[in-house]
Amino acid sequence: MAAQQPHFSPRQLADALQASESSVKRWCDQGAIPTIRTVGGHRRITLDGLQHYLQTTNQVLLAPEALGLAKVPSIETISIPGGEDPDQQSFRNFLAKGDEAACRRVLRSRLALGESLGQTADYFITDAMHGFGVAWQCDELDAYQERRGCDICIRLINELRSELPRLPAAAPVAIGGSPPHDPYQLPTALIELSLREIGWNATSLGSNLPIDSLLQAARDCSPKMVWLSVSTIEDQVSFVSDELRLADGLGEDVSLLIGGRALVDDIRSKLQYTGFCNSLKSLGELATMIRLNATRNR
Repeated sequence: MAAQQPHFSPRQLADALQASESSVKRWCDQGAIPTIRTVGGHRRITLDGLQHYLQTTNQVLLAPEALGLAKVPSIETISIPGGEDPDQQSFRNFLAKGDEAACRRVLRSRLALGESLGQTADYFITDAMHGFGVAWQCDELDAYQERRGCDICIRLINELRSELPRLPAAAPVAIGGSPPHDPYQLPTALIELSLREIGWNATSLGSNLPIDSLLQAARDCSPKMVWLSVSTIEDQVSFVSDELRLADGLGEDVSLLIGGRALVDDIRSKLQYTGFCNSLKSLGELATMIRLNATRNR
């Protein structure tokens, strides 16, 4: 679910710009500042509307604290760390600016070369979000830019998913998600896209998913494969206990694939699983083998 954006009043924006409130209202009414109206008819400016105004006018917030924001870097100076491929660099910086159309163009240009949907999405999105994490921690990116970037990436993934051909009724079922206290949506959404592209009837159940809920879904959906994407672990003891309970509850006929940056060697040694995947490519290779075996054994 997309994060709800805060709304700012013309008075707040006037304080942040160090301009008069009447000027801000005039800019809103002229369309220079994208504006929504409350039920009572009051003007309100969203974060996206504010960013659009700053981009198109080269204005800066002289007092961002008036909006409850940290100082936001100038759009022209944003440089998100990551891969050295110029296309990756462009995607990251367009994402930081909130330029969804430009992100789509970069992604589509690579797809035109014949790359797979899943690997192309992973190539750009995983690289960008790792860079966003670093930039955010270094106060080079504001929280709203990171969350907006996540929302854009989810939309791009959903667009690619909608373009896949209809799966046959006999396609094997796979379900998965991220465990409790793991809020990251993008990794499990990328897994769903990649698995559907290679013939799995895959469904991501989302992030922060209780293990009991994942087990119930396994009982309801009768999957041949379950995945667990683990980007962060709040409590190692609880996580290991949950994962072992999941593995035991699935039974021998269901393959359990795990992956994610939080699964370091020390933690993996305590878990039970069919396969560990350190990339979408390795997941695709293993999932293809499992699917072929499932087809032979029908």
